[in-house]
Amino acid sequence: MIAVSVVAALGAVALGAPLGMAQSGAAGGVTAPPTWTFAVSGDSRNCGDFVMPAIASRVKADGDAFYWHLGDFRWMSQPDEDITAMSGGNALTLSAYPEVAWDDFLAHQIAPFGDLPVFLGRGNHEAIPPMTRDRYVAKFSAFLNRPEILAQNKADKYGAAPKSSPWFHFVKNGVDFITLDNSTVDEFSYAQQTWLRGVLQRDEADGSGVTTIIAGMHEAMPHSFSASHAMDDSVWGTESGEKVYRWFADAQAAGKHVYLVASHSHYFSPALYDTPYWRKAGAVVPGVLIGLAGAHRYLLPDAHPAEAVEHQYGFLQGTVKADGSIDFAFRQIDEQQMKAHAWPQATTAAIEDCVQNNSDVRK
Repeated sequence: MIAVSVVAALGAVALGAPLGMAQSGAAGGVTAPPTWTFAVSGDSRNCGDFVMPAIASRVKADGDAFYWHLGDFRWMSQPDEDITAMSGGNALTLSAYPEVAWDDFLAHQIAPFGDLPVFLGRGNHEAIPPMTRDRYVAKFSAFLNRPEILAQNKADKYGAAPKSSPWFHFVKNGVDFITLDNSTVDEFSYAQQTWLRGVLQRDEADGSGVTTIIAGMHEAMPHSFSASHAMDDSVWGTESGEKVYRWFADAQAAGKHVYLVASHSHYFSPALYDTPYWRKAGAVVPGVLIGLAGAHRYLLPDAHPAEAVEHQYGFLQGTVKADGSIDFAFRQIDEQQMKAHAWPQATTAAIEDCVQNNSDVRK
């Protein structure tokens, strides 16, 4: 059985100190630095116990302001390969596994970030039975109620997100970081849409202080290069996703820097929405897909941007410039880094197996 005793210390360690914020009403008068960075990725099931500690080391060494995880913490349909390997090859039963899976995520993937702020988004694997939205909120309530989120809710007043909501936002140095929940077929719900509409209206208002809007979510919105594995999978997903996407396109047309980040598909893809559909609509919003924090890696779809990457692990580093624009760069995590930051019970053979075999094979 894997030890998860460090979970008890997470409230004082992995949540980190509050971020300094600058936005009308959120916290006043903070001057934005010329450039600063943050890190984001998603999908750390399967081999995340080996990949995420290396990501944490790199993120902290680079001085990123925070780490943003876009969902799929553990496999949930069966024990992850890393959990089995670190328990000496003794696989948990399907009844015992769900009781320790999220604790394992906190102990072996989030704890390495130490006092660096971590923000969590919900993925579809967080909804695989017996896991539910209520169980998610209960387990990760400390992350969903970070000081930055509570301060933003107070500033938003009557337009605030519900307490412990899987969707929330906060503003730092004029950048509005919005976490959306599209992990299940009923999202984006009407309640989430109403909340988001209010957030965007406040961002677009004169004197808001917001120059940049970046939304992170698990599944890509419709008509992206990842459309075969995204919100396009359902009628409601397509309908609600198209509506929300157009809201972000409108914010871009109004003069805001707007970026959309997703995971769910296990590869890296820039220019995610620079597709024939959105080009024809005249509504291309910069988007990036980054689902390489440990999950079984997919092959790239037949149509993909030239810079897209498959069969690697890594995360996205965003560099926010003085004018509010953001440059994104893929940061690879290789086998050497994984071994250098491995847990004592993580064997060399298990890490090598995750590097060599945790991928689809091109025929």
